[in-house]
Amino acid sequence: MSTTIHNRPVLSKLGALVEKREIAAASKTSRGGLTRMFQSWKARRAAAAELYAMSDRDLNDIGVSRAEIPAILRTVR
Repeated sequence: MSTTIHNRPVLSKLGALVEKREIAAASKTSRGGLTRMFQSWKARRAAAAELYAMSDRDLNDIGVSRAEIPAILRTVR
C-alpha cells in the first residue's frame, strides 16, 4: 500500500482570506462597497471549494469537520 503526500499549504486560500480581511480593516480603500462585497464573496467561494475538496483526514489534521465548513466561512468576511 502506497501513500502520496502532498506538500502544499493546507489553508492557502482560507489563510489569504483572513489576511485580506485584516489588511482591509487596517486601511481604507477607494473601491465601492459592492465591489468589496463581490471580491469577498469570490474569496469565500474559493476557500469553500478548497475545503470541500479536502479529504476527511486532511480536515481532521487541521481540526475542522466537514459539517463546520459553512460556519467557518460565515465567520470570515
